[in-house]
Amino acid sequence: MPDPNLRRVALVIGNARYTNAPVLTNPPSDAASVSAALREAGFQTVTVKTDLSQQATLIALREFASLADAADWAVVYYAGHGIEFGGNNYLIPVDARLQSDRDIDLEGVDLGKVMAAVEGAKRLRLIILDACRDNPFANQMRRTMASRSLGRGLAKVEPEPGTLIAYAAKHGETAMDGSGTSNSPFAEALFKRIKETPPLEIRRLFDYVRDDVLETTNNKQQPFSYGSVSAREDFFFTAPR
Repeated sequence: MPDPNLRRVALVIGNARYTNAPVLTNPPSDAASVSAALREAGFQTVTVKTDLSQQATLIALREFASLADAADWAVVYYAGHGIEFGGNNYLIPVDARLQSDRDIDLEGVDLGKVMAAVEGAKRLRLIILDACRDNPFANQMRRTMASRSLGRGLAKVEPEPGTLIAYAAKHGETAMDGSGTSNSPFAEALFKRIKETPPLEIRRLFDYVRDDVLETTNNKQQPFSYGSVSAREDFFFTAPR
């Protein structure tokens, strides 16, 4: 079992039922599977939220920040739509309309807010984004800000030391929601590797997740991790026996 003195908390979000975009198939089951794996790994608190509006997302992040402040590990997992605009990344709430590109700033949730929510954790801050799907608003979105480009997938990030950010697909690329399965390729690889015995150190774990997804998608999707954690410490979801 994990060290009982190690306090680990997680916020898991699955957005699927978009009001102004096609419904996504797998985020609710992805959220359920990942949250179950985290509970099985010994996380003391795993908060699961689905189909969040912008306001509900901000409230969830604010509440989670209070938990993270008293934790050793803080993990946020998000499945749903995400957009890169002008070099910044945004989670897209289910009530977003995004009729013009400037609405991304007004209706999205900047990744920086997610990073702020986990920054109080003492030893590991981990953000996992299965949010690199094709932008469903692109065809309807009016361009008003020519100086800021609307990218494909998500943009590269450079978090502070002690923070890891894992994308389901490398910056500038898109991820699959899954076809004929109950989970996305990334989520399925992730929760299986979290539960693996013997357990994998977290950096190695995400290497295996990358390889699993590449194999499952015939090299069409490559997960990628950004950031760094201390080389003086190993991080395991479940304690090695």
